[in-house]
Amino acid sequence: MLQKNKFVFENLLGLINKEVNNSEQVISCMGIVSCKKNNDIYVALLRDVNGYWVIPKGHLEKNETFIETAIREVKEETNINITTHDFVDKVGEYKYCFDIEGTMKLIKIYLFRIDEFQPIVPLAEENFVDGKWLPLSEAIEKSTYQEQKSALEKIELML
Repeated sequence: MLQKNKFVFENLLGLINKEVNNSEQVISCMGIVSCKKNNDIYVALLRDVNGYWVIPKGHLEKNETFIETAIREVKEETNINITTHDFVDKVGEYKYCFDIEGTMKLIKIYLFRIDEFQPIVPLAEENFVDGKWLPLSEAIEKSTYQEQKSALEKIELML
């Protein structure tokens, strides 16, 4: 019986590895937009129809750099204008399997800093219903996903 279970386990593990290794990788870029006022750091977050607070992000398009993708997605989803001159540094990246077919998603996270607050206009077509400039500690607390919380925790040392 033990031999049979080992055989089943090894074949299942092989199938899982084959599916993950053969799957396509989808790349998205996230743009953390910060603004420092009176030594306090604020970041722009969006709230979707499910009440999740998130950092703007989206898929890499053909002939775009990662930073260009983050800039475009921030503009599309928040209407905040940032440029490569506002770029501070890469915060990090993470991977996860996001569908039953084993497609891997790679999220690259970039930090931008602007000098003045800009109005946030959430993109309704992407199911965003609210956007706010939040103090960093509040943004960390409200952020729905652990990977985004971790990214926000890192930026204080980068600014």
